[in-house]
Amino acid sequence: MEGIKKRWVYNYIILLTTILLVLEGSFVIFIKSYYYNNTEQDLRSKSKLSSEFFNKFMVNNTDDWENIARQIVQDSAFNESVEIQVVDLEGNIIMSSSGFEVEQQLDSKEFKQALKGTPIIFQGKNKLTNEKIMEAYSPLVQDRNKIVGMLRFVTSFEQIDNVVKILIATSLIIIFIILTAMLLLSLIFSKSIIGPLNEINEVAKKMAKGQYSERIEKRYNDEIGELADTLNSMAGEILETTKLKNDFISSISHELRTPLTSIKGWGETILTGGLDDKYETELGLKIIVKETTRLSQMVEELLDFSRIESGRITLHLEPVDIESVLNDIVHMFKHRGQKDGVIVEYNHPAFIPEIIADQNRLRQVFINTIDNAIKFTESGNKVCVAIDSDEENVCITVKDEGIGINQEDLPKVKEKFFKGTSKKSGSGIGLAVSDEIIKLHGGTFEIESELDLGTRIIIKLPMEK
Repeated sequence: MEGIKKRWVYNYIILLTTILLVLEGSFVIFIKSYYYNNTEQDLRSKSKLSSEFFNKFMVNNTDDWENIARQIVQDSAFNESVEIQVVDLEGNIIMSSSGFEVEQQLDSKEFKQALKGTPIIFQGKNKLTNEKIMEAYSPLVQDRNKIVGMLRFVTSFEQIDNVVKILIATSLIIIFIILTAMLLLSLIFSKSIIGPLNEINEVAKKMAKGQYSERIEKRYNDEIGELADTLNSMAGEILETTKLKNDFISSISHELRTPLTSIKGWGETILTGGLDDKYETELGLKIIVKETTRLSQMVEELLDFSRIESGRITLHLEPVDIESVLNDIVHMFKHRGQKDGVIVEYNHPAFIPEIIADQNRLRQVFINTIDNAIKFTESGNKVCVAIDSDEENVCITVKDEGIGINQEDLPKVKEKFFKGTSKKSGSGIGLAVSDEIIKLHGGTFEIESELDLGTRIIIKLPMEK
């Protein structure tokens, strides 16, 4: 076992073993104390009850006290676990309920203390058998508080210790069974976690090497299952982004090749044909300028996209008359629309408050948005640009009657590298850049569209407070 599995099993078993051992120790102390205390209470009770009864019996009895003692022992109804003995003042055991003669003279300090008239109970060892016993002494009184002997009650702990040992052994076996069962359960449980994690790790290594088509099998609906879903989703997004990036590189290469080919061709034509044909020269120069402008625009979009991705784009904020900025741009595109047969309309109120914004960046967004609207609108249709305001926002709307956007593609049009299926689609980063610029202004950039019916872009910018 290695790694998490090892730590899990070891820590779990160590913790469980510690808890069970503490419980076992507490159980041993409790059970031993319980049996010992019960034995002591039982012996104390028998000692007290017997001594009181026999002392009363001896008060009016004139018989020899040894005969009385013999009768006491013979009449005792105690069980076999307790032996009752009659002891004289010298410590000699003169009678025992066991029926055997005990050749032993008692001289312990407990016996001597009991001779003073105080009942004594204590634990010790039998000098003859060396077994652990509990003893209780009660004085025998005759003739007005005269101590004539002792009642000695003796019980062995051997049987009790055997019971305690059996209980301890049983509890240890139970602990072993519990530990074994918990070890197996922890191994099974850790395997249910480590197995999927190892699988996730292996697939993640393949993903790290670029194999984004690999997928992790989801086995459980828990945190590990969520992790598998997240990695699968991430791999899918990376795969999609990689595909879009490759498509973008292919597309941008084509977009760059076309103007470069045109510029090179016309440049060579002018050089080889001389400058005698003024019309042809002017036509070639106009095409070169047009294609150069197109290239410059693509380079600017790429630079803006790079700045946004790296977080290096900054806004130069100042009070902006946004209606005036939009009016200039719409006026410029009206001429462009006339060439393509597209009608460009502009609606605005008499007054729009100034906002705090980066004027050049907003111009970039408006130019990109209106340019797209005209590009995807067929001749004879309209592009309507409108601006309005309320207490919180300035709202700019660009609506066209163009080809629209497929509903499946609509959520993706603002993603980087995404290109539509139309041949008129650009580099795939214009709308992504526009969306980021509006977000940096604290506004929103929304797109609504229906296929073959047109598209509407709604830009909201916060008012100056």
